[in-house]
Amino acid sequence: MYLPSCFAEKNLNGVSGFIKLQVADGRQWPVRCLYRGGRAKLSQGWFEFTLENNLGEGDVCVFELLRTRDVVLQVTLFRLTEEVGLLEAPPMQQPSPNVSHSKLLNPHLQHRVSTTKMVRN
Repeated sequence: MYLPSCFAEKNLNGVSGFIKLQVADGRQWPVRCLYRGGRAKLSQGWFEFTLENNLGEGDVCVFELLRTRDVVLQVTLFRLTEEVGLLEAPPMQQPSPNVSHSKLLNPHLQHRVSTTKMVRN
């Protein structure tokens, strides 16, 4: 899966190797990230992440850069509900002390956040 180029250029430039994806309860998955030509592709480990988090078509992932040295991306998952076609966030079991909803609204942090919608190829 490719991350949006504007997010990749600012946050993942030069990354080639494994990074970590982290969900709200603190669980992490190693995922191979390859940055090339202004694009970042998540490959090895991404499929396992989608399976273990029950991601499906229409679900949205919001990526936030938590750490730059050993790259960790916080992933907030929004699920498409069939009844009304709305996106709902799953209940947070253990909120991360480093992430808050206000970060998404803070203009100084917008460069650290990216969203991606799941689609079938």
